[in-house]
Amino acid sequence: MKTGAVTQNPLTLTDDILRLRAWRMPDMLTYRHGADEWWLTPLDDNLPLIRLNRAGVELLTAMDGHTTVGELLGRFGKWVCGPDGHNGCWHLERWSLPGYSLCYFGTEPPSGGHRLNIKWDLLLQQIREGWSGRQGFEGGEQLVQFHTRDITQHEGHFDTIETTVSHLFREPSEALQGLTYGRLLARHLRQRGWWATKPRTLVEVGGGLGYVSREIAAELSSVERQSLHYMFLDLTPPFVTAQLGLARAAGWRCSGMQANAEHLPLRDASVDIVIDNENLADMTPVNVSRHELESGKGATPAHQEAIDWIRRTRLPFDPDLPDEFVFNLGPVRFLSELWRVLRPGGHALLIEFGVETGWPAPVKLPGHTEYEVQYTHMRHAARWLGFSEQYFALPQFLMMKPDTKVLCTGAAYAIQRFCQAQGKPFAIRAYTEQELARALGDMLPKLSGCHYHEVSDPAWFGLWDFKALLLEKPGAAPRPTIKETKGFRWYSQR
Repeated sequence: MKTGAVTQNPLTLTDDILRLRAWRMPDMLTYRHGADEWWLTPLDDNLPLIRLNRAGVELLTAMDGHTTVGELLGRFGKWVCGPDGHNGCWHLERWSLPGYSLCYFGTEPPSGGHRLNIKWDLLLQQIREGWSGRQGFEGGEQLVQFHTRDITQHEGHFDTIETTVSHLFREPSEALQGLTYGRLLARHLRQRGWWATKPRTLVEVGGGLGYVSREIAAELSSVERQSLHYMFLDLTPPFVTAQLGLARAAGWRCSGMQANAEHLPLRDASVDIVIDNENLADMTPVNVSRHELESGKGATPAHQEAIDWIRRTRLPFDPDLPDEFVFNLGPVRFLSELWRVLRPGGHALLIEFGVETGWPAPVKLPGHTEYEVQYTHMRHAARWLGFSEQYFALPQFLMMKPDTKVLCTGAAYAIQRFCQAQGKPFAIRAYTEQELARALGDMLPKLSGCHYHEVSDPAWFGLWDFKALLLEKPGAAPRPTIKETKGFRWYSQR
């Protein structure tokens, strides 16, 4: 399913390049497949595994930032460096290209001092531009097409295309008090009283493969579930099929349909709870110009709608407005739809990555581009609509154990490719050291470079960029309160 990266010709080793120094990519995972055969993974999954012999491993190790490309060519250029017969020159011509990204040739170190500013990110952006197939801004039409037509099956999608937090924690984890993501989510919503009023309809928008619904069912009692209808809405038909399969097996009375959350096919005041987990970044973005906003006239209907929302809700803007900026039109539309379909007293939970200042930036993924959510704008629009809202960083809302160490996701992808080459299953998720040892068995000692991060470390998955926005539509009937004094129980309703 993945769109292939842009094909590049091998690098020409000119005199200027030969004078550059070579650094190998940090955090690289190596698998010793045989007595004299090691495997590595290029950044682009469409490229085959790189197989090296001892000479090839020595070539990689020699890329220490002190040795020049010319010196490496002199030492290894003629030698066969892998079982496929490629010599050192062949590898030097390719390893620094974005599709491989095993090394970097330059005059300065690839690191700017801080991990987040390393130049490997530039290589990653280049390969992601190739994944997406476009450069620059991509509108809502591309996102709808990707989810409605380009995704034809669900197998492996959330492993290789767009891994989500809920997918990483779909199995019990130490970071989540030994629970799954969905089960912990249900527990926190119950503590907030979302099940106390016996909701009749719960809608999950973009429910992935259905793991969250399965785990919510495991947390709730049969009494809490018996009168509740669980409905799935998703743009991607194969996902709806997977969601219904897991939900029915978990005991839900459920239904599902293909639908766009920006225009919910639901009656007014017909829903009690809405859960939208990591979908807002897939909704329609609009690249608005400062001139359009100042004049009040949009170049397209979508631009005009965005300008109307900005003016109607009186969104506060920095006076130093850029000439062009991205506005989250789709998420604001969704908020308006939530206000329409929720019953008085109804609740919604929205989870997605985003920012609180500045403007949404693009995030390139295979086949499509997502856009950060501007949560200051979202909260302002929610209050304008009439919602009561609460806002948390996702780890804070779920009360995650921040010091739990889990396997780097890049290492997990590499291990999955090694396993696929041997016909072994390996799922992408948040592995602790003990969990990885159980999953790999005797394969683990053959891996070198496995590295772990605390879940709170931005280098792992950027969990603190994910936010939870909780909404309540006012107007519910007052809840009775109970007080007990000297054996008597007193009820009041205010």
